[in-house]
Amino acid sequence: MNKILVLEDDLALSAGLCFELDSQGYLTVAAYNCQKARQLLAGDAFDLALLDVNLPDGSGLTFLEEVRGRLPVILLTANDWETDIVAGLEL
Repeated sequence: MNKILVLEDDLALSAGLCFELDSQGYLTVAAYNCQKARQLLAGDAFDLALLDVNLPDGSGLTFLEEVRGRLPVILLTANDWETDIVAGLEL
């Protein structure tokens, strides 16, 4: 079973993502801020991380820099700023 970290501060969106992924056989663990996501990663192994860009205690892009090379990441955001798109692709 693949274990997915969902780092999303919108509770409804996080719940929806986790529900759909869980119903497809994945195991999801939700974190609503970077601090909690760091704690989860320190204590457990994940196969994938879904990251929001705008978070209450930091940026998903900064978090991506921290975990780059440790696990695959998919960025999810409502942002359509060119700088965020380019930064996400570069990371």
